[in-house]
Amino acid sequence: MSRLRVGLDVSSAARARGRGIARYVRSLAAALAALEDGPEAVLFLRNRHFLRRGHLRGLAPRSPRRWLLGPWGRLGDLDLFHGLGLRLPARSPVPRLLTLHDLRGLDGQEWTDARWIRLRSARLRETVARAEGILCPTAWGRERLFHFFPDFPRERSAVVPLGVDLERFRPADPEEARRVLARHGVDRPFLLQVGHLNVHKNPETVLEAFAGSGAAAAGHLLVFVGGAAPDYRPRFEEAVRRNPAHGQVRWIPEVPAADLPSFYTLAELVLFPSLYEGFGLPVLEAQACGAAGLVSDRPPLAEVAGEAWPAVPALDAEAWRRALDRMLVDAALLESSRRRSLERAPRFAWERIARETLAVQEALARGRPLPSPGLGPAPDGG
Repeated sequence: MSRLRVGLDVSSAARARGRGIARYVRSLAAALAALEDGPEAVLFLRNRHFLRRGHLRGLAPRSPRRWLLGPWGRLGDLDLFHGLGLRLPARSPVPRLLTLHDLRGLDGQEWTDARWIRLRSARLRETVARAEGILCPTAWGRERLFHFFPDFPRERSAVVPLGVDLERFRPADPEEARRVLARHGVDRPFLLQVGHLNVHKNPETVLEAFAGSGAAAAGHLLVFVGGAAPDYRPRFEEAVRRNPAHGQVRWIPEVPAADLPSFYTLAELVLFPSLYEGFGLPVLEAQACGAAGLVSDRPPLAEVAGEAWPAVPALDAEAWRRALDRMLVDAALLESSRRRSLERAPRFAWERIARETLAVQEALARGRPLPSPGLGPAPDGG
């Protein structure tokens, strides 16, 4: 069988500081290119100015680049077009596969402004209508797809999770990690939340839980790493000022990517209280570094974290306080969480994710049903 020739829309990665989707695009394109029996990839960008930015210069350097403003016939030499962001060509002579990262705009509307919802939901409906196949990163996401689009054929959907770079995210040397954290003003035991802060990231529940916890009484820090949405920043800063333990809260908006494993490695606990996620990539990154943690009970976080991290009711600050105190006083529970994290992380190695993605691409291109959603996150140790 000849090698598949696949167009990949990598436009979402053509930015200096992309978050989860940009990391997915870069990592998947590189992992597919590294497979000996992988596809022949053509990297597509939405127009020429994406090429001029230079952010994709080192990505799959042997793959040709094209832009998507030409006539639809420019896809005619492909077997498949794979949209890695939330866009697909209006017309295509080959099947179009979409990675559907989340359904915000249809889901989670209470945390987003009305204009964004209107634009996002219209884009979702337009792009799903164009897709011949859809790849979801979680089984929960796949079920939400059918909730909003019940007529989409189930046999043309599949579950393949996001991956984690196990060379980059692994337990850091403790001495070096302490030096890294000292540069950021973190010089004592701490709890950690990582991510771009917004209402749906739910940091205020963590703030409230921390204030009454044994960790705060023992002098621990609560550290937030990542920026904040401009319209949410004043609200978050005010919540910190009002917090009884505000002197022990550190917010570090800018942390070099190379420093993140040090934070994950030395954190007493990593907290992920989100109200809505398409996946929850920081959970995987932290687990690959051997971190213990807690996630909210909102799907799909329990699916991503597996049995390694307990789930806590998302908006129940008292439940979060009890859970983090229980973890911190029970050395065996803490060690079990760390061990299970390290056992689970290899399931998400990018080579494996690339092979599962390639199986989906081949099935759609050859007109076969897509592989079953059993490709989603496996049980611990799987």
